[in-house]
Amino acid sequence: MVLYCRVSLNAFVESFRNTSGPDSFFTLPAKGVMHIVPQEEIEYGLSLLRESIGLYEERKGIPVEKSKKAMPFFRQDSRMLVGPEIGMYVIPLYEKPGEPARSAEPSLVLELDYQSLGELCLFENYSLLSCKYEKEPILNHFMAQLEKEYDTFFFDEEHTGFTPDSHFFSMLCNACLEVKQPSSVGDKEWRLASLQATDEVLYRYEHGNLIPYVPVSMPVDCLKRVYLEDFRRQPLLFGTLNGFLKSKGLPAEQLLNLS
Repeated sequence: MVLYCRVSLNAFVESFRNTSGPDSFFTLPAKGVMHIVPQEEIEYGLSLLRESIGLYEERKGIPVEKSKKAMPFFRQDSRMLVGPEIGMYVIPLYEKPGEPARSAEPSLVLELDYQSLGELCLFENYSLLSCKYEKEPILNHFMAQLEKEYDTFFFDEEHTGFTPDSHFFSMLCNACLEVKQPSSVGDKEWRLASLQATDEVLYRYEHGNLIPYVPVSMPVDCLKRVYLEDFRRQPLLFGTLNGFLKSKGLPAEQLLNLS
């Protein structure tokens, strides 16, 4: 199985800045979820978590005045989740290459080996998540988790918080990282995800915004193909990319493809 990652030409060149041969690494940025995932998608995932809290309370006969359903999921005047000061960072991946990007800047599609990605996540404490699209299984999964977690978070008019053994923050993260609307099921999206303290990440200026990110180094043998999209608009680029890959000690003829 392979997964596909779309990158700009500039990002591709930067990814291989320190690469030197087939036994080395290339680096892709895992960007802040709140900066690259549409807000309505984040809100949809969290709305299902909130709905599951209400359903759990109904099942357990918890009175309305003791409900936790209305607890805030974000800090005041912020897009940071309540709980520890930890952010979510992802590299979007797909089971199919998708349509060519509509951009003035050339883009490339990287074909990555699923097994190699899984091994990377295992050793580097990343997560490789398959997005979920069906509402009922998502609600059932959250409700099953609430059997253990409901008593580990609290909410009243003055305070919102967690007990030391709570995993509710992980549920909040999963709602943001894994849940997508049913209409997007054709995307077949995966996400390589990293949770990092906000003072341990890097920042880059991109398209008028300041984007937090985490550099994710991958072994070169994780990369199976590099597809150059709409190469006819850039007739010199294929040969130049060929030379670029060779300059990094990589098998350009094996890696580079036209699409």
